[in-house]
Amino acid sequence: MDAQTKKKIFDNLDVIGSLIMVVALFLGAFYKDNGGAYATSYTYPGYKIIFNSNYMLGTLLIALPIIVLITNYVDALKKYDKIIKILLPAITLIFVFVLKGQVADSVGEDTGAILSFAMGGWIYLLGNAVALIAGAVGFFNVDLEKKSEELTHNARTRSERHQK
Repeated sequence: MDAQTKKKIFDNLDVIGSLIMVVALFLGAFYKDNGGAYATSYTYPGYKIIFNSNYMLGTLLIALPIIVLITNYVDALKKYDKIIKILLPAITLIFVFVLKGQVADSVGEDTGAILSFAMGGWIYLLGNAVALIAGAVGFFNVDLEKKSEELTHNARTRSERHQK
């Protein structure tokens, strides 16, 4: 991978993470249960969670990553860029688990089913981790490209020593 492509990726990690989060809400099931007292299990797609009026936090799971995405393009938000890009992914991470508890309470009430993350939920958490790391890197002014070069150089040096 050339240096220019690497720099572009590192500079846009927050956008990549936020896009993964938004897309994950529409990829299959977000939560799933084990069926509890019944033989069948149920899945809960992300789009039903974000557009369900019973779960206000579900709407925020799509709104907050979109705010991170538009921060670069809205002049009023640019001065709060670093704080938005670290706080909103941290808040959405908390909301994913709080919402899981809310859905689990309503599901397990009758059946005793246990709720867990499905594919969409795991992908959302992955995107959230990428966005949160990118926000922390921007907030603390860490040169991620330089750090990756150092790690790559150290790994090559160690492997060359072991080969001798």
